[in-house]
Amino acid sequence: MNIKRNNMSRWFAIGSLAVASLAAVSCEDQPDAYEVAGGSPEVIYIRKTDPAIADSLLLGASLGERICLVGNNLRSITEMYFNDQKAVLNSSLMTDNTVIVSVPKGVPGNPTDLIYMINNSGDTTTFPFTAIVPAPVLASMKCEMVQPGSVATINGDYFLDYDNFPMVLTMPDGQKVTEFTALTQQSVSFVVPDGCTKSGPVTMETKYGKTKSVLFNMNDNRGLITDFDGTTQLGDGTTGVRPQGWNIAAQYLTENGLPGNGYYAQMGPDKLEEDANWNEKYKLPFWCGNWNGDPMSITSGPGVPICNIIDVKDFAKMALKFELRIPKSNPWSAGAMQILFVSAERCANDSWQNNTYIHTSANGGLDLCRALWRPWEATGSYDTGDEWITVTFPISDFIYNYDGTAGSVSLSSPEDFASFIIWLNAGGVNGTPCEPIVQYDNFRLVPIK
Repeated sequence: MNIKRNNMSRWFAIGSLAVASLAAVSCEDQPDAYEVAGGSPEVIYIRKTDPAIADSLLLGASLGERICLVGNNLRSITEMYFNDQKAVLNSSLMTDNTVIVSVPKGVPGNPTDLIYMINNSGDTTTFPFTAIVPAPVLASMKCEMVQPGSVATINGDYFLDYDNFPMVLTMPDGQKVTEFTALTQQSVSFVVPDGCTKSGPVTMETKYGKTKSVLFNMNDNRGLITDFDGTTQLGDGTTGVRPQGWNIAAQYLTENGLPGNGYYAQMGPDKLEEDANWNEKYKLPFWCGNWNGDPMSITSGPGVPICNIIDVKDFAKMALKFELRIPKSNPWSAGAMQILFVSAERCANDSWQNNTYIHTSANGGLDLCRALWRPWEATGSYDTGDEWITVTFPISDFIYNYDGTAGSVSLSSPEDFASFIIWLNAGGVNGTPCEPIVQYDNFRLVPIK
């Protein structure tokens, strides 16, 4: 036992000295100093690259992590693979006794948990080692509102389905999905199971771990501001508030709406010039209060401040979400989608009931931080392909002024979430004239952290 301990200590010393030496000379250009050795390599152990860390034997390392192989005749290695992923070898980081190399970032298509080392003769030597792939990352759903029989799509990373370890999706009601209509490492599509209408997070399990969605819920019914099923135009009787303010041009429709989601609001079509400044037909305000008198004289019903019906005390960890549809027939190519929350105090100010307040410096309206979105910039035009998608704006994105510059009046307390307005307007970048149709549903404030 003592002899083995002493031998291992000797190898740690050799590995540490070699790593230190490589660190000292790795920046020097020595193209003629390296020669490939004959024979085959022998790996004794693998350790971290920091020689100051004593007992750092590794059985595995994360994708992209730098490691040090310690052994004999390691200059005989001409190629190295972690599973089926080829590593990049740098001869300036290779000696007879050590090789410093990074675990390839590519995900193995056929994990064997082996390193393959090939010499000049084409012979292969293996060493057991696990390239640690992260657990699935669940970033978003293309559309969070889905019905049984429809196709849902989840986006993220490390969606890995192996024959000997199939990927499993667990729905909010506990049903399991193992068959997919489309699958890549970053996206998976599947048919929503029969009877699956429950709201809640989705769980994904792969060979490398299990993850429950935090950034989204399927069929999310939390923090509902409005679903447009109880507006004054349609009659009362719904959860949430209703649009109210000046010159609302919204239509409330069901045709081509989300299955099972009732009415939605449509803005347009109408002409937007290249600077999109200003068109009332795209303005959808949700001002709190009683518009037949004092704006703040009502404390319940459709005019109630949003912050009175939704818990926003942790607003910094929340996002505004809604479903959006822009038909291919009427794409969007000018102006920014501006989204602005407003405090009850500002709503009570008469100037807030004037459109000029939104885009002038009167009482600070111009400087109120808001979210801006211009997805048409990348290609010159934007639509959702006649499909509904879920759009997410973290509260941390509410940092802009009316013209796209930095805003100076930040959202700083729950009371700042009394009212909000969404409209296509200005934003600081000119586009091309267009006549978009913009359809909204299910405005909600939900936690994402």
